[in-house]
Amino acid sequence: MRKALLVSAACWALLAMAPGSAMASGPEDTANDIAGKVTSPFCPGVTLHDCPSQAAADLRHRISAWAEAGWSRGRIMARLVSEYGPEIRAVPPASGTGLVAWVLPLAALAIGAGIAFASLRSWTADAHRAEAGRRAGPDSLSLSVAERRRLDDELAAFKGR
Repeated sequence: MRKALLVSAACWALLAMAPGSAMASGPEDTANDIAGKVTSPFCPGVTLHDCPSQAAADLRHRISAWAEAGWSRGRIMARLVSEYGPEIRAVPPASGTGLVAWVLPLAALAIGAGIAFASLRSWTADAHRAEAGRRAGPDSLSLSVAERRRLDDELAAFKGR
């Protein structure tokens, strides 16, 4: 019984220290989170959370009111997208055409890593072959019998001069 109580207390302590997404968040947290995930229609290139304009403050207030009324994050985002268009999203959705924005960089990274790996492997293999050739010396050359005979004849003729 005592062990179960300790485990339960430890779980509650961990839950209390967990980031906001693990704990139940209130309407204010929801509104702040959404304001950080949408771009401001009033300040280009800035999130709604960071935009100093009065219009942005009014929109943040509307989002807070929607959150206080019990609207879900999805419903609030859908409303913002319907009013301001999909470009209001600071991060593209991980579905549909927005999925391309997530997959394309990963694919490019994987392809680049593959090319780098293949290139390095090829370069090191060439270097190893060249080093092995330098160490091997003339005795390790594989000549056919005809080539060996011609080489011997040429060397004999050269020495005879």
